[in-house]
Amino acid sequence: MKPVSLKHASLFTGLTLGITWIVEAVMIVNGFSAERLLEPGAMLLLVAVMWVPGVCALMVNMLAGRPLSALGLRFGSWKPYAATVFLVPLIFMASYGLTWLLGISEPDWTMKTLLQSMRMSPGAEAPAYHALLIMLPASALLGPIFNFLAALGEELGWRGLLLPSFMQLGKLRAYLLLGLIWGIWHLPLILVGFNYPGHPFVGALLMCFGTIAIGTFINEFALAYRSTLLAAFIHAAINAQAYGVWKYIFPDNNPVLGGDTGLTGIICWLVASLLVFFWFRKLGTPRSPQS
Repeated sequence: MKPVSLKHASLFTGLTLGITWIVEAVMIVNGFSAERLLEPGAMLLLVAVMWVPGVCALMVNMLAGRPLSALGLRFGSWKPYAATVFLVPLIFMASYGLTWLLGISEPDWTMKTLLQSMRMSPGAEAPAYHALLIMLPASALLGPIFNFLAALGEELGWRGLLLPSFMQLGKLRAYLLLGLIWGIWHLPLILVGFNYPGHPFVGALLMCFGTIAIGTFINEFALAYRSTLLAAFIHAAINAQAYGVWKYIFPDNNPVLGGDTGLTGIICWLVASLLVFFWFRKLGTPRSPQS
């Protein structure tokens, strides 16, 4: 299936950024903030925003006269999904391990922040193995499933519509341009404290570096298996880890320097992306569902 033209890709980008920024501006004016992230209503609003790229992709895809299947809605091989369950938590473990090694943040094995969020008594403690042996496997196995529908809203746009279109410019340009657009898309929420609280402008820049690094990882799998569903599953797995147990183990992390959002995370994602790139190059691109 021929990708949409760059003209249609530009139309999608303009619609997605414009609608998202307007919606988020209204949310912010009405008191939406990073501190309200765990509220059920706030989560529903974020899921709705995540579907703006998906809705715009469906509209532009239809305008281009293409069937729904052109957006890469195929499951493909089960193997990369199984690999995702293992690889994504491993990359997060490396990011926070490097954070600890460099002295950017120390782990809190008592999980005090988590217990406070659960409104347990101040003196209560949760041993480390509760987090690592229960919460981490649960986030790795169940997180991608629970987050899949929301992530699919984004990936219909990023990997379903934009990536194949941008590949006409060459892989390097496509990856950089898509990562930059994906990062800029987050701008309003970054400015009010999401992901980089207290560092709005540096955070906006780091978000773009992060989306390029993470996007390269997702792009390689999405192109190799020709599956937007796989891209959504990887995206969902990343979100499950990003908002899961690591934030409670390292509650005092500097988001600019450490963790998954900081320089340590960007470095680890870049290394992982390069390894995946050379792995696919060595084996040959697994194009068919049977590969």
